[in-house]
Amino acid sequence: MKRLQQLALCGFLPGLITSSTAFDVNSLDAAILQDMLESYTEHQPSTCTGATGTTTFTFDYPGLNTASEWHPPFESFEEDLFLAAMTHTDAAPGKRSWTIRLGQAGNMYSHYCPDMHGETMPPQAHTDAPWIDEVHQSVSVNGYLNYGAARCNGEDCPANFVHGAGTYQRDDPYTNVPFYSQSLAKHCAGDSCTFAAWGQQAHLATIFTSSVMTFNKYTNCGNGIIEHTEMVHNFAPENVEAPEHVDQTYFNFPWSGVRRSNLPYALEPDKDTGELSYDDPDTVHYCPLCGWGNDQPGGPQDMGSGRCARTDLRNLRGYTTFAEPGLFVNRETKDQQYLWCRKPGADCYASAGTCMANPSECYNENGTPKTGYTPIQLEVPAGSTPRCVNHINIFEGYQTVACNMHAAGFGNCGTYLYAGTSSDTCAPWLQGGSMGLYRQDTGAGINIPYVRHWSYSPNNKRMYFSVYSQDQAEAINLVNSVFDNTGNTTHPLSLRFETFPPGESFPGPDYNPGALDAVTFVYGDGDDYNIVPGAGRRRMGSSSRDYTVFTINWWQNGAKLTPGDTFSKRAFVFASELAAAKPTADNLVPKVIPDKIDDTRWNPRAVDIYKVGTSFDAVAATSSQGTSTTCTSTSATLACSGFSTPKAGYVPFFHITCGASNYLGPDPYHFTPGNGEWFTFPGLSNNNAQKIRSYACAGEVESVRPTWKLLGWFDPLTCSSLGSGLSYDDNICVVPTPPPPVTAAPTSPPTGQPVTAAP
Repeated sequence: MKRLQQLALCGFLPGLITSSTAFDVNSLDAAILQDMLESYTEHQPSTCTGATGTTTFTFDYPGLNTASEWHPPFESFEEDLFLAAMTHTDAAPGKRSWTIRLGQAGNMYSHYCPDMHGETMPPQAHTDAPWIDEVHQSVSVNGYLNYGAARCNGEDCPANFVHGAGTYQRDDPYTNVPFYSQSLAKHCAGDSCTFAAWGQQAHLATIFTSSVMTFNKYTNCGNGIIEHTEMVHNFAPENVEAPEHVDQTYFNFPWSGVRRSNLPYALEPDKDTGELSYDDPDTVHYCPLCGWGNDQPGGPQDMGSGRCARTDLRNLRGYTTFAEPGLFVNRETKDQQYLWCRKPGADCYASAGTCMANPSECYNENGTPKTGYTPIQLEVPAGSTPRCVNHINIFEGYQTVACNMHAAGFGNCGTYLYAGTSSDTCAPWLQGGSMGLYRQDTGAGINIPYVRHWSYSPNNKRMYFSVYSQDQAEAINLVNSVFDNTGNTTHPLSLRFETFPPGESFPGPDYNPGALDAVTFVYGDGDDYNIVPGAGRRRMGSSSRDYTVFTINWWQNGAKLTPGDTFSKRAFVFASELAAAKPTADNLVPKVIPDKIDDTRWNPRAVDIYKVGTSFDAVAATSSQGTSTTCTSTSATLACSGFSTPKAGYVPFFHITCGASNYLGPDPYHFTPGNGEWFTFPGLSNNNAQKIRSYACAGEVESVRPTWKLLGWFDPLTCSSLGSGLSYDDNICVVPTPPPPVTAAPTSPPTGQPVTAAP
């Protein structure tokens, strides 16, 4: 396996964290989660050796964080979603404190930095998907069944996506309240919180079952850094009749993203040099963020050698950074693509209304005009001012003028362009920003709110636009004076058009982009994937909502989890100033570890199930790889023996409740309507009209939902006597806490004063 550089994080994380008391000290949960995350051959221990500040946890819902500004219609769902919160309080004078909130699935749905940019995760304005899609989660896909042609009872299959977070609200009335992937185990202690959950088929109503179990561990490394280990385990039985129905073949580790309004810029370092430039607007290593799906290599998002486009991790330097508003990026070439073009061979004097092409037609993806297309040439005639005149007086609050500001010979450009409504779909940070016209010689210029026509008639040089003034004379004089070219009787004055994000149009004297807040995803370089089959790929892009998508794929040949297999990836997320992004990420990239674990590599401890009447308890050995358990109840009998991790021939057992009913065994769908009729686990419905609803209880009203708890891995043959009617009682085998010792009263007074003061 990969040998990590022996560089402890404490090299740049001074001090040792003071942690809170552990919550949820259920020893079974702690044993299963510890062993799943750590107890297997060639496991690499965490590099987080200490953290500044403090780590605290809670499983109690702390109430709505109004500063996160969630989508108001969904706010009422958060309390049902919430499972835990974990907080790092940065030691003064640091500002890298954060609180993450974890959903029922143990996935991160909120990353809030109170002293920095605020909320990282999107506001959730996604129909039918409150904290289901636009969160930090793992996703698994069965490529054989996902939209498989004629593979579902002779018909085309629907979507087969298992979301770590949960299901879309698309099965009324069952999902009027969201159904989140269900917690199976949870434990927090020291600097870490760890969770297990049952991943759900996201697209409802579904005809598929899910054999996906997810694990998430978050460790506070201090200095704003979170070490995140995520696992996906395929818990289908190894002797399944149709393995193609349960194999997982495409993954997101993670599917994530950021709130665009808070972190609008994406930056990636140069592949060859490792440089991450941000100081000079002309050389910023920014990434265009085109609409999701338009990140193809060689496309508008490709900045060369795969940077910013969808690409193998081998073409990258292992991290992507998102920065807050305030960064300046010179996109002069892109800005010129707002200008219309004269079509090849067109004569505007003969056909002014049809001779022009809009920008989407006349530019190549790299910004150059296509062969034969001639962009409008913005200029002021030699020896003249623009000679502006009134156009249509006030339009939408501002004075409109017609000025000689382009070469003759161009026709009617039927376009209206408003400031703040950028037509550049690869620069979402321009939304709500500004635009302007500027001299090429001095850089002087003006911001304008509106362009009515770049040109209208080939017989004049007039451009039609608005000025931020309501006074006609003032508007005309402003344009004429700023673009005065009377002193140059030989050459026209060249102009340029520019767009800007909200805020100032140009960097001021105190411009310090290194101080901007940033969030960085560290996913490792492609060499990490030399130790596992398949390949790693990074994708990102914008959406129509306040959401920039970011994801890492495990895919291609070999990216496959058959029954019993597990994929694990340790990566990092951190908040910092932009100047700290590169040095911090460079230190963390070698510590990223992907791993594929088969069921022969686990080193589990024993887990035993004890019964007393119709109740049972599950007890884990007290030490890692321990082989025996203890139950102090004199009336309890050993009913079944198993392990804390996967093992060949063993399957996970769950305790499930549905209303007043209980079940103990290997079938997570035991109470699901139709189980044994139109489907069995694992598999799919034998009738595409009959759906599989894990979130429903047979014989109960729609509002009654099951609960699940993971007990360990057991032999389904030797433990077959277990089943319905057994209720879980974790007090059966608990050793009572002994009372404090009683100290006898002294037989004589003390001979001296106490050594320490009384409390």
